[in-house]
Amino acid sequence: MLVNGRKASKMAVFRISATQYCALALLLSLVLSSGAFFLPNSALGWLILVDALLVIHGVYLKNKISALLRLGVAQLALTLPLYYLIHGEGQMLEGVIVVLRVFLALLPGWWLSATQKPERIGEVLSWGLPAKWAFVIAASIGLLPYMLQETKEIYAIQCLRGANITPKALRNPKNWPELIYCVVLPVLIQLLKLSKQMATAAKLRHFGCVSKPTHWPAKREEE
Repeated sequence: MLVNGRKASKMAVFRISATQYCALALLLSLVLSSGAFFLPNSALGWLILVDALLVIHGVYLKNKISALLRLGVAQLALTLPLYYLIHGEGQMLEGVIVVLRVFLALLPGWWLSATQKPERIGEVLSWGLPAKWAFVIAASIGLLPYMLQETKEIYAIQCLRGANITPKALRNPKNWPELIYCVVLPVLIQLLKLSKQMATAAKLRHFGCVSKPTHWPAKREEE
């Protein structure tokens, strides 16, 4: 009994520390993402440095950032021509800064989803939010890596079918609607299907019947 009591005590300490670490990671992500939009241009260098440390940490934990980098390049390729057409050559640098701010706002979310488990995020969010809201937000964050992989697979399949959605083909704006029909809409349908499955699973587990649901422990007790 004494041995089991020591194990339980050690288990409780580990769970608290893991939850607190998740809370700090969530707070840091919110601060950095907000700073990407509200900080002046002169302070973006410091924000880039901090986000670079997060990227190094995420990559060190063997998480892929290639999809996020491709998204940033795509945003840059779409935004700069629009700035050139609307504002002229003199505002091109401003367009680069806008894309940079959006990319810096996305980086902390990538790091959070790559380093924290959804059940820990849901537990932290339940401190100040209703359990259902916390569950939805945590599930959405947890779905990001999965949906990125699904998008990559759908894109590859549509390219094999001959869709004009290759990077070279997308240089022509006439092919942009095909990207929506072949990739964006299937991804949305897959997301709706997965959301319905998650809602059904939560309902079958009687989620929402109690105001303070239990949370999966950070580490199962070794027998």
